Amino acid sequence: MQKQLVVNLTTLRCAYFEDGKLIKEYPVGIGKLATPTPPGTYQVVEKLVFNEMGDIDLGSRRLVLSADKTCLHGSWQGPVEGRVSGGCVRMYNKDIEELFPKVEIGTPVVMLSR
Repeated sequence: MQKQLVVNLTTLRCAYFEDGKLIKEYPVGIGKLATPTPPGTYQVVEKLVFNEMGDIDLGSRRLVLSADKTCLHGSWQGPVEGRVSGGCVRMYNKDIEELFPKVEIGTPVVMLSR
């Protein structure tokens, strides 16, 4: 089964696809103007689980991408939607927890700026 994530940096949505079929769409936050989320095509290279909040709010799950310092992660405290991050794609914890087990290492992630 071919899986893919498409993050639309304009509409602030992350779409999860299986075999080209849209399975679910999630609202997201992206980088602030000073720290924009980079458009492009990447891959998931690591999956991390956090059981408690650390110094930086990465939520309970993190999908690390092949882009330098870019990932999809949850948020314990928000805000989530809008231009709110340091360059990552921020999701509600409940959403990243739902998506996390479906996504594998190597899954393509496309960041669209249109």
